[in-house]
Amino acid sequence: MSNSAVVHFELECSPIDQDALPFDRAIYSDIVSAGGHEWRMACTPEDVDGFVSVYLELISDDKNVVTVIFDAAITGSDQVVGPSCFSRRRTVLVYINHRPGEYERSGFARFIHRGDLGEYAWSNGRVTVMCAVSVLDGDTPTSIAEAPPLQEKKGIAVLLSEIGDHLGCLVDSAALSDVSFVVGGDEAPPLRAHRAILAARSPVFKAQFCGHMLEANTDAPSLIITVPDMDSETFKTMLRFMYTDNLPAGLGHDDEGEDEALLSLLAAADRYALDRLKLLCALKLLQNMTVDTVATLLDCAETYNCPDLKTMCIEFVLDDENFDKVVLTDSFIDLVVTRSPLLLAEMRNVAGDIQ
Repeated sequence: MSNSAVVHFELECSPIDQDALPFDRAIYSDIVSAGGHEWRMACTPEDVDGFVSVYLELISDDKNVVTVIFDAAITGSDQVVGPSCFSRRRTVLVYINHRPGEYERSGFARFIHRGDLGEYAWSNGRVTVMCAVSVLDGDTPTSIAEAPPLQEKKGIAVLLSEIGDHLGCLVDSAALSDVSFVVGGDEAPPLRAHRAILAARSPVFKAQFCGHMLEANTDAPSLIITVPDMDSETFKTMLRFMYTDNLPAGLGHDDEGEDEALLSLLAAADRYALDRLKLLCALKLLQNMTVDTVATLLDCAETYNCPDLKTMCIEFVLDDENFDKVVLTDSFIDLVVTRSPLLLAEMRNVAGDIQ
């Protein structure tokens, strides 16, 4: 078990498109393990007075206090972190005292001003932020102070991965495809895809393809599958995600159209066990949530088993500024009276916990 872990961020030096960021304006690293705990780094490109913020978050549920060294550095164009480059270190006590979905956070609210990022930029106009967490076990303040700074050896600049772009091209091409989908009775032509990719991404597709091969007792070169109760645009968007692992931009013509597309896509993600897509849709729906749409999102969360979305919706309803408005909407009345009558009791319990 390692007591340390390192992750990297890449940031644009140019002004950030705020609409492209998540609702909390943060970029998160993958979750890493160190010292028997799970951690992630959060970077807010434009946080306080134009500064970049970098934080360490303890993800795992641990009731004990954890002492760590948290290093954050910006690597120069020569990929060396040292005296000539920008770095900061902090020894912090991290412990659990948060509500579900919120994590104990420590770090640097004013890590570096965005105006200074250009000094460390690569030729592509981006900078690399390297973060390290080292969990301490029996270390003294002296040994902490004498620990070497975060460093990364000189190396070769590696091009950014383009696998998502390359695989995404296959969605619009019939080249080497071996399965066709006739979706929802639409008059649109069948959608072509590749069984190996779909089976690797979705256990539902994997079981479906294996079932067809067993029935036919052969590995047929081409397969035709009918997909009822789904429109072709939703299915094609889902396919594109399965190839690229990204949610396409520009769903719908406006917020209302985007919400309809996201609700359909979330239902498709639940149907084919695509958990990441499901959560991405939920996150986008939360960004657009209003007094008039929260009941629809609650119904969606109940139907498709989205506990995080449900929790956030209930908290939105119970907020003092929203409650009187939400409970008078036709959609909310229909939800609690006819569709989910037990929801009121659940909301009362949550309200009691908050108080």
